[in-house]
Amino acid sequence: MIWYILAALLPALMVIMFSKMTKNKYTGLALATLVIGVSVYKGFFHSEMIVFLDTISLMLGYFTVDQLKLDQTIHY
Repeated sequence: MIWYILAALLPALMVIMFSKMTKNKYTGLALATLVIGVSVYKGFFHSEMIVFLDTISLMLGYFTVDQLKLDQTIHY
């Protein structure tokens, strides 16, 4: 059960964190996808449902960054 919760939350958080660090939403999405892809390639996933949840979470993280403009620098 914990794997499904982590699969639903962590990829979105990785997209948000990488986008904030690089100041680019596309690079943040690419880095998070790369991390997920390597772990799928190495066989760290227990079912296809986890890969599906990761994909949905990556998209939700991207749309969160896009809607809230988290990748842009705010100048005061």
